[in-house]
Amino acid sequence: MKKSVKSIVVLVSICAVVSVLLALTNAVTAPIITQNEEKSANAALLEVLPDGGSFEKADITAYTLPATVTDVYLSENGGHVVKLNTTGYSSGMVLMCGINPDGTVSGTKLIASQETPSIGGAAAETYAAAVIGVDVSTAEALDTIAGATKTTAAYKNAVRDALNTV
Repeated sequence: MKKSVKSIVVLVSICAVVSVLLALTNAVTAPIITQNEEKSANAALLEVLPDGGSFEKADITAYTLPATVTDVYLSENGGHVVKLNTTGYSSGMVLMCGINPDGTVSGTKLIASQETPSIGGAAAETYAAAVIGVDVSTAEALDTIAGATKTTAAYKNAVRDALNTV
């Protein structure tokens, strides 16, 4: 009986020490992780809007925006970046779309996708170059890519939603 109680006390003590060490490690690394995430997010924003400078996240709760729009970032140069979540062949297609101050697309980047890499994923990468320079009046004229119609149609609609956000 004494042996089993001793084993339980030792095991609980080890768990308590490990838990405290994990909590301390988290307390030290959490600010560093947050800072690195902000840097990578800003890098993605600058990738789609290179002349943007610094960005500020806009409060979009007061606006009626398309359902695909999840975030809007305002840049110091007057442009903005719209983060969108849409569904192509499968759900979970997340992209960022940079809009120049003149209302044209400066660039797009596919952040996450569940599309088939060799078909929809490859088409989305190709399609990203096709939308540069597009504005509200020319967005509907974009063609979809055969073989990846659902993916590119979703991409096109997301870009149109981003252009209509301004």
